[in-house]
Amino acid sequence: MNSGIGAWLLVRSLGVAGLFLVLGYAALPEARSALPLAGLFAVAVALVTALLASGWVARRAEDIASAADKRVHRALATAHDELTEERDRLRGILAGMEEGVLLLDEQGHVALLNTALREMLLLGADAVGKTLLEAIRHAELKELVEHAREGEAITGEIELEGLKPRRLLVRAAALPGATGQVFAVFVDVTEVRKLESLRRDFVANVSHELRTPVTAIRSAAETLQTAIPTDPQVLDQFIAILGRNAERLHGLVEDLLDLSRIESQKLKLVPEPLDVTLVFAQVLSLFRERADKKHVELVNAAPAGLSRLLADRRALEHVLTNLVDNAVKYCGENARVVLGAEEDAEEIRLLVADDGPGIEERHLPRLFERFYRVDAGRSRELGGTGLGLSIVKHLSEAMGGGVSVRSKPGAGTTFVVGLNKAEPRSTRAVA
Repeated sequence: MNSGIGAWLLVRSLGVAGLFLVLGYAALPEARSALPLAGLFAVAVALVTALLASGWVARRAEDIASAADKRVHRALATAHDELTEERDRLRGILAGMEEGVLLLDEQGHVALLNTALREMLLLGADAVGKTLLEAIRHAELKELVEHAREGEAITGEIELEGLKPRRLLVRAAALPGATGQVFAVFVDVTEVRKLESLRRDFVANVSHELRTPVTAIRSAAETLQTAIPTDPQVLDQFIAILGRNAERLHGLVEDLLDLSRIESQKLKLVPEPLDVTLVFAQVLSLFRERADKKHVELVNAAPAGLSRLLADRRALEHVLTNLVDNAVKYCGENARVVLGAEEDAEEIRLLVADDGPGIEERHLPRLFERFYRVDAGRSRELGGTGLGLSIVKHLSEAMGGGVSVRSKPGAGTTFVVGLNKAEPRSTRAVA
């Protein structure tokens, strides 16, 4: 019994080699004398096996650890690359935005602002880290931010003065999940508000311009409806009122339509080489009769040998017609209206000059605005719509040029329209 237990223990301890040893011990009594040697052999085999197994296990563990380390490293590298890519993408988005972006930390210091906001507010790189009031001295903006910090998303407009006056629409809100941090977006609405103001002024001016002739036509029509005058002369006066004001309405509508087509770029221009002398002659012929009645002399002073002009014929005639019409209308009797021209290497300048009363300098910067009049009462009396010079400006620019004015009280007025010269025929043919 003890021999069996011992053999079993030996087998458990020495493994396969021990098993053979025990079997041999039981079967061959004569082998018992060799037991010590066999035991040592079995132990040696077990040790070698254990060493080999432990080495294999160690190498396997190292391989597993190395593979795991590589996987972790790759995962970390991928995560790092993704975060870097996301950061660069966000930086690119912020840098490319036209809207300004501002982030304030829990203490109210500037944590982030993009390029657009720097340009809007003329801020330097040292703005980051400063308090809001240190970076942007504006009480209304601070009040908006404080409301947002309390958890209330808020939108408002602020006006900035200084070197770069601006009107900004600000949307501020607390950053979700970040106590005390405030995120604000700034939109520059300066031009939008200016356009809205121009639109309101334009509607008001059009309404005012329409009201006068419409009132005159209604009054004359009502008078004729209630009692037709028996005196032919009085009847002619009422008919003249109707005709004059209807013509004024027609002129105003046509000018509005022209201006609308020009500003919306729906007016198709076809530039072509034009002979300035011939264009001048054609435009002046339209005003001969009216000029003769006022004893106004019309002069075509285009110099001989002048290069040809590159312009749209109808647009150029419209520009010159408006300018000559104004000159004849306002220069007074016994005056002189001259169409001249001069050129340099790049352009031809068309001059429409009169020796009338002239214009005060304070009016000159606004002369090409819609409905702006130097003398509103006299202009309406003479039938002006207030849009002629605005049309001149837009058409000149649409043809690639521009218009300016020179004038002094008592010294007359000169309008200058600069346009491109036409290319020589040979050059165009080769092209």
